[in-house]
Amino acid sequence: MDPDMEALLAKQLKLTGIMIAVGVHPIKVVHSLATSLKEHCQRGSMSLEEMTHVVAVLAKWTDEYADGWARGYAEGWAAAVLRILEQRDVPISDEIHGYISSRTDLKALADWLDLAPTVSHAKELVPTNPRDVG
Repeated sequence: MDPDMEALLAKQLKLTGIMIAVGVHPIKVVHSLATSLKEHCQRGSMSLEEMTHVVAVLAKWTDEYADGWARGYAEGWAAAVLRILEQRDVPISDEIHGYISSRTDLKALADWLDLAPTVSHAKELVPTNPRDVG
């Protein structure tokens, strides 16, 4: 995690502590922190792995649970992109479907979700040759 993100996360955790100290309901505090972390992922300032690590430490998740949660979270974003394309009858090749389904970069998935309602072809969402991208 880059130093700027670490500093931002430290500020967010301080805010979380203050919210608890002044009596904000714990569920609201957790929701606020989770929302902030997810927004950082969607903007690309934090990776899915980094977000999952922070949440896993705070929630005392096992490694297996954290891995499954991260995988499911990314799959949900990819499924939303594909659902919009399918509902709009946008053609999706098996190769592009597989490419979108396997992504874990939440910044890319959020960008694709924003674009999905307007594209004419699913290939407009992905690099020229999806096989070139790891």
